This record gives sequence, C-alpha cells and structure tokens, in this order.
Amino acid sequence: MSTSTKWKKGLLKTGLPLEYVTSNIFNSLGYEIFGEYPYIRPNESKELKEFSVDLRTYKCLDSEGKLIVLSALVECKYRQLGTSWIFSPYPSEMYPIGILNSTEDLVPVRIESKSVWEFEQSIGYCIGGVELSNDGGGNTNGVKHGIFQLRFAMPVFVKNDYENVLDHTYSEGRFIDLSCGILVTTADIRVIKSNLELKDFNLASDLDEITELKEAIILNERAGPQLQEFADSLADDLIDKHPELEQRLLDIGKVLVGKEWINRVAPDLDTIKRSIGFSAERILIVNEKYLSKTINNLEKAILRDIKKEKVYGKVIEKKDDLEITKPDK
Repeated sequence: MSTSTKWKKGLLKTGLPLEYVTSNIFNSLGYEIFGEYPYIRPNESKELKEFSVDLRTYKCLDSEGKLIVLSALVECKYRQLGTSWIFSPYPSEMYPIGILNSTEDLVPVRIESKSVWEFEQSIGYCIGGVELSNDGGGNTNGVKHGIFQLRFAMPVFVKNDYENVLDHTYSEGRFIDLSCGILVTTADIRVIKSNLELKDFNLASDLDEITELKEAIILNERAGPQLQEFADSLADDLIDKHPELEQRLLDIGKVLVGKEWINRVAPDLDTIKRSIGFSAERILIVNEKYLSKTINNLEKAILRDIKKEKVYGKVIEKKDDLEITKPDK
C-alpha cells in the first residue's frame, strides 16, 4: 500500500465514517440525531465509570391525538471487507419476543403487538456470535464489544423513559416511548443452517454451505450476573425515587377492564423491574447496507399496531398530582 492511501485504512478502522453514514441514514428517515449517549456503570472492578454508545436517535411516529415515539441507541462496528459475523439460530421453536421496550405499562393505553411480532419472526432470533476474518482467523470477542455497550446502556435508557412518562401528561396519557438497541456493522451477517452435524462443517468448502447470509438478526441472550445486578439496581432506584409509581400502576389497573383482561394481569412494580432487565437481552444487529430497509419495515409494523390501539383511560393533571380517569369522564 502506498503512503498516500494508508490514511484510508486507518480512518475506516476508527469507525467514524460508519458512524457518519449511519447518522445520515437515520436522518434521511426523519430521525433526530443526538450524538453519543453517555451513561454511568460499574467497570470490571465495580468502580463507577462513564461509558457511551455511539448514537441516540429519536422520531415521532404518530402525533394525531397521541404521541408515539421511537428511539434507538445505536452502536457502529466497522469491519474490513470479507469479515463475517456468524450466529447460531435460537435453539427452540418457542422463543421470547419483544425487541421493543415500551412505557405503555405507565399509561392507560395499549397498542397491538402482532405486526411487530411478525417483523421479528421475519428477521429471526439468534444466540451467540463469533467473528471470522477474511484470512480465516476466528474471534469470539469481535461481536461482543458493541453488544456489551448496548446491553448495559439500554436499562439506563428505559429507566429514563419511565421517569419521563411519570413526570408528564402528554396527550392525556396517549403517550408511549418505544426504544431498542441497534448494532450496525459492515460485517456480513450469517446464521448457521438448521440440523447440521459436525461432519457437515468439516466437509464444507464454502460458508454458504453451512450458513445463510442475512440482512439483520435479533440477538437474544440472558443477562449475566453483573448485568442483571446493574439492571436491578436501576429498577430499585426508580422505585425508591418515585413512590408515586405504585399508586400510578394501581390506578391504571382499575381502568384496564374488558374481556381481554380476564386472563391478563395488570402491570405492577415487579413488571416494571423485569422490563428494565429484559431491555438488556435483545439487540437488533443490522448490516449497514440494509439499515434503511430494516428500520423502514420496523416503523411500518409499529404503525400498523398503533392503528389497533385501545384507550382505557386518560391521565389528567391535577394541582399537585396526576389522576387516571375513564376515557368518558
């Protein structure tokens, strides 16, 4: 490589060009871009340190008598041409769904989830993940670093969303914050084919024989002890600092009535605590070439679900408090 072009490889490896391109893609889709999202968490020595995710995005999807917002924390990972990220498909036909984190538990409104569930099915859930470079080298940590940052950042983000809903009465309670973690990469995304034996890997002469090339996947992994402890501490802090949260949930439970609630349980403090932990478990991983398409499809699914919303009540601002009322009051 000549001296005049060495800068190119170095600049690309910094990830800045990929962050720039990713920002432009989200901007072209109508998102506000807020740059880095800093947050505080314990490091490996359990000392509190500041970390950050590359980008935070925000877009209002629906404002006709309501306010439905989609936000994302986005981490960008540049990889050289020919690098592949290889994942295992989720090992069970029964898998958890819910790439979106939602604050609807704190408002007397429910939106459908069927279309988003179909979107998730079309992409597919995976576990694990390794990096394979174009020279044949394998790396078990290549995928994990970006995921690690997102998995710790999402509980912080969701907690902040809950606090925002508690403090405001936008659209009389028809206000829902949706959020997700997204990892954008230039690596090829591949998923191992079903029903393979070890001999199939040994006999394969090409990756296409044992893997399928994907535009995006949803990585689902349980939180480890350190991450779970961190998420639980955030949930406990939310509950401690907002004693009004329990009464808010009790009031919402009173208006969640109808045949659809005969076998369903209204949200409580445990629901909120679990949801903060769950936010660390699922990350959307997208190849940069398909980012615009993937986000467009996710938006369309959400909008279809919003059209099937059901309003059970209103959030009315009183002199010193908020009140949940039936919609006809």
